[in-house]
Amino acid sequence: MIKLAQSSDGRLIIVSNRPFPADIERVEYYRDQKYFMFTYEGQDEDELMPCEIDENVDKIVRHSPDVVVVAMSEDGREPYGYEAPLVQIGL
Repeated sequence: MIKLAQSSDGRLIIVSNRPFPADIERVEYYRDQKYFMFTYEGQDEDELMPCEIDENVDKIVRHSPDVVVVAMSEDGREPYGYEAPLVQIGL
């Protein structure tokens, strides 16, 4: 499951309770359709986030310069976080 939140400085946070196939290289946000596409480092396949973004979250995304990703690790290790670029596509 993926959850969205906002940091105290206004940036978008994406939190996952499952490991991603690799670290996220960038997050693309398609403004017209209101959905995210994850591009992973060293992977040929992108992943569409399986839900549409509502209006309140859309406002947060449009003002966020990048994304903080908090991902679960494998083998029972602690979750880890990092920043990824947010590329906004569309009007």
